[in-house]
Amino acid sequence: MLKRQTIMSVIKQEPQSIVSGTRDATVPPIIVTKIRFGLANQMFQYAAGRRLAYMTHGHLVLLLDDDFAHHNQREFGLTAFNISASVVTQKNVAQRLRAIFPAHSAPLPESLIEEKRYGDYFPQSGTGILAGRRDLLFRPEVLSWRRSLTLLGLWQDERYFSDIPDCIRHEFTLKAPPGARNAELMGRIAAAKSAFIHVRRGDYLAPSEINVLGVCSAGYYHYAAEVLRGRHGKDLKFFIFSDDPAWVRQEAIGGVGAEIIDWNSHTPAIDLMLMRACQHAVISNSTFSWWGAWLGERPGNTIIAPRVWAKALPEFQEIVPERWLRI
Repeated sequence: MLKRQTIMSVIKQEPQSIVSGTRDATVPPIIVTKIRFGLANQMFQYAAGRRLAYMTHGHLVLLLDDDFAHHNQREFGLTAFNISASVVTQKNVAQRLRAIFPAHSAPLPESLIEEKRYGDYFPQSGTGILAGRRDLLFRPEVLSWRRSLTLLGLWQDERYFSDIPDCIRHEFTLKAPPGARNAELMGRIAAAKSAFIHVRRGDYLAPSEINVLGVCSAGYYHYAAEVLRGRHGKDLKFFIFSDDPAWVRQEAIGGVGAEIIDWNSHTPAIDLMLMRACQHAVISNSTFSWWGAWLGERPGNTIIAPRVWAKALPEFQEIVPERWLRI
């Protein structure tokens, strides 16, 4: 969840355009992607930058705040995956980039590096996840960009990387194998007719947030589970992931036989891999469960998403692919 932050858009400068500092088309571009907020947001930011680097045979650099956890209320989690990027912090970033790319024939312009030089592409209104809400809308012109740039935004749309899905899914695999308990669970998930349900509550219940994103009801999860059973059989086994396991137990989410996975709160990348292993999915209005479902997509599976993703912006649905079932 984004806290006390404003949503930033792409880059600065000329109205209705995206401006790069590197002009020589023969030089492999450097894509600097500002990484912020929780793991799922980090994954969207990585994927958008990775796609630009992939298409241009360029270099991807992940730019972090000097004190990432303090600024973002989350840990930097992408190192759990097999990512293909250099990681730098804000301090002395220009020098660090020149050290990483000593053979780069073009100068590395500070306009690519210093966030203070970038204004918001869209006007903002207020704070929180929906501030500058137009930033949530898909920006197709980003896909055709072929020079160096810095990405400052959320990029919560698979169209920013949908033409390289195998690359993204491969790189979002665990760098280290899970421990025995999770490995055993992974095996049981793979052997079963399985589905995951992700229940997001936690900070969504805060007074400042509850009317912004909204919280999926118990009725939503019960109905979604019945839809999946109707499609794939009564013997479907549910695995439940949540930041509020007590509420899950109280509401009997998933029904009889559902299994609650509540021991990976400090290793969210492992929960994503467990979700990915499931054949079907019920997601909340959460980018974390979005990634669990997207990574695990396969022919014939069913992914159920809430009809309203953001309560304060009900028309925003672009994050949910059209092939998923909204209820």
